This record gives sequence, C-alpha cells and structure tokens, in this order.
Amino acid sequence: MVKERKGRRPAAATAAPATPPARHFEPMRAGHLTPAFAHLLGTIPQAANGVPSMMSGVEKRILFNLARKHYSGEGIIVDAGIFLGASTVCFGEGIRRNAQADQIRARWARPIVSFERGIINTGMPAFFERHKVADMGAVGESFAATVEANIAPVADLVDLRVGDILETALDVTSPVEILFLDVLKLPEISRLAVRQFFPRLIPGVSIVVQQDYFIDLLPYIRTDQEFFGSYFTYIGEAGSSALFLCTRAIDQAAIDRLDEGVSPAEQERLATIALQRSGDPARRFLMALSKTRLIHQLHGEDAAYDYLHFIKREYPEQAASTLPRLRQALVAVERLCAGGQ
Repeated sequence: MVKERKGRRPAAATAAPATPPARHFEPMRAGHLTPAFAHLLGTIPQAANGVPSMMSGVEKRILFNLARKHYSGEGIIVDAGIFLGASTVCFGEGIRRNAQADQIRARWARPIVSFERGIINTGMPAFFERHKVADMGAVGESFAATVEANIAPVADLVDLRVGDILETALDVTSPVEILFLDVLKLPEISRLAVRQFFPRLIPGVSIVVQQDYFIDLLPYIRTDQEFFGSYFTYIGEAGSSALFLCTRAIDQAAIDRLDEGVSPAEQERLATIALQRSGDPARRFLMALSKTRLIHQLHGEDAAYDYLHFIKREYPEQAASTLPRLRQALVAVERLCAGGQ
C-alpha cells in the first residue's frame, strides 16, 4: 500500500501496459564515445560474440575493440565479473587480432585476469531460460564448468579466478591497462576494486569500464567512481556501461579519504555529477532514480518521495514510458518510497 502523506497525493506505482507498442527503439542500448575513442564502436567477429550475456551488443563490440585497437600490453586486463564468460572471450579474441599480440604475449603469459564467483543466484534461472542455456543446475550450485567451456577458445590468454573476489584479487600487483567492472554488487566489492586496482591504473592509457553505471540500482558505484572524478576523463557510454580514461595517478591518500567516509551532501553532489554524464534522457532518468535510492538511504522515505516527485516532473516522457526497463525501475522506486523494499 502506498503511504499517505499529509497535504499531498501519493505517487502511485503504475504497472506496465499489457501489450507494449511494437518495435521500440531503446536508446539505452546505443553507444556514444568521444571522437578519439569512436573507433571502439567498430565491428566484432562472430568468434567473439557467441557467449550468452547480459551485456548489449554494443558493449561487446567495445570490449573486443578495446583489446584489439587500444590495448598495448603496458598493463594487464582485469575482467571482473564475467558471468558466463562473454567479456573474457571479447577481450581474448581482440588480443588475437591485436597488431601487437606477439609483444603482449611476450610480456604477459596470460594478459587477462578474469574473476567470477560462479554460483547460480536467484536471478539467473530466468536468464538461462530466456537464452536457452540448458543444464545449468539449481540456485546455489556452481556454473564454473560452463564458464571454463565457454572461454576455452581464449583460455591460453586467461588467468581465470573462480570464487569470492574479496579473496581472489588480493595478489594482483601488475599495472592495469583495462579495468572492466561488472562485479560491484556489494559496497565492499566496490571499495576493493578502488583499493586494489585504481592505484595500478596507468595515466593517459588505462580505461575503466563501469558496466553497472547507468542503472537505477547500486548508487555507491557512481559515488565511488565520481569521488575520483579529477583523476579521470569521461569518454562515453554504451548500454549500461560508462567509460573513463585515467588521466593521472591515483595516490593512496585519495583512497584513504574515500575510506574515511563521504558526507551525505557530498554523496548527493557526486550522484548529481553522475546523472549529468549522459546526454540520453533514458539513462539520465535511471540515474535520477538511482539518486532517489541514495536519498532514501541517507535521509529516509519522505526526502526520497519528494525527490521522486521532482524527477517525474523533470522527466515526464520517461516517467510515462512503456519501455520495460524504465517502467520496472520506476515502479521499484515508487514502492521503495512508499515503504516497500
């Protein structure tokens, strides 16, 4: 039930229409990069595009072309959160076609370090059914064998680490040239990524791909990334991913400041910066919903309700959209502001 508030009408959660209009164009799936990095939107061969994934096609193309056209071997590729292995295959097939492949292999026996917990969670069976991925087992069981089979064509390039990244990443000491983050499902993992990988980024070279940046959940991903805004240049977006070029070395003192804590006002400021990164109204709307979640966490239901009311006025087209991704996100935040989970 929606919580009544004195002097105003509650924002009711609105279900998606039973039959949405056909042939939606969903801008969230598009990619836009700055001119210097537009070449990363190039094509991808079928060999790099065959593993089922929650990534969009344009995200896969960028990962492949990062490894093919940008990667020099000055550092390793950290591929954190590979699910069934699609990102690893994209990176591996990209390295195979890299003009400097021999030099890269001479420096790094296995230039890709891939991390995956490898345990089926409650959200995965629906994905397996939708993509006709058979024989995956039950919730709580391991799917590591499937990951190993999927990445077999590039396994000679990969140091695969299955298990809790809070334990399996602690011995990474190499420079990091490409950092793909699709593993930040808990705040402590986000902080681990900052502590373990950010100091190893190479100024002017390293690219961070935050795969869960443009979603309505996990607001700490954006506040943690934007806390280091002066160390990065934003270079674009693809699907739910945001890409950042590291422009100066990240020192331990900056990381310590993050660990000491960020004030609520500063967290809101950082969330606003993140919201403004994209020119796509759909992405900005999702980021505003994420900021609503942050405000709920920091200040409670009433403050979050007020901000939600504001963003509905700011984004009327997106708030009324029939796109499932936008509708589901809005309904979830409406329920949160009404006292739900």
